[in-house]
Amino acid sequence: MIRPAHGAGLPIAPRAGTIDDIRREDDQRGYERDETDSFRQLVAGLVVDGDRRAGSAGRRARRTLAEMAPGHKRQPVLLLTRPLTFRSTSIAVNQACTSCHGAGGKTVDTSSNGVSRQHWQSCGACSGTGAAR
Repeated sequence: MIRPAHGAGLPIAPRAGTIDDIRREDDQRGYERDETDSFRQLVAGLVVDGDRRAGSAGRRARRTLAEMAPGHKRQPVLLLTRPLTFRSTSIAVNQACTSCHGAGGKTVDTSSNGVSRQHWQSCGACSGTGAAR
C-alpha cells in the first residue's frame, strides 16, 4: 500500500487572503508621494478648466469665504488658556539673596597637603541666580 507524503492530501487551511493583507498594510502607511502628486495634478487641471469655463461665460470663480458666502459671520477663535501673569512670591523684590549675598554661590576651598583647590558651588537658596526668592 502506498501512503501519501506527510501533509499531502490535507486541505489547505483557509486564510484571509494575501491581497487583502498587502492592501491593509499599504493603507496603514498612508498616502504615498505618487498618489498625492497625481491628486494635486488632477485638482490643478480641474481648477484651470473651471477658470477657463468661468472666463468664457464672463464670470470669475469664487476663491474666498467672503465671495462664496457673502454676509457670513465667523465665530471667534476659542482660546483654552488664560493669560499668565508672573509675580514675585518674595517680599524683597529685586534684592540680593540672603544666603549668597547676590553672588549666586560661593567658592569652596578644599586645600590639603600643600595643594590649593577651589571650586564654585551654586547657591541652593536662589538656584544660582543671586536674586532673593
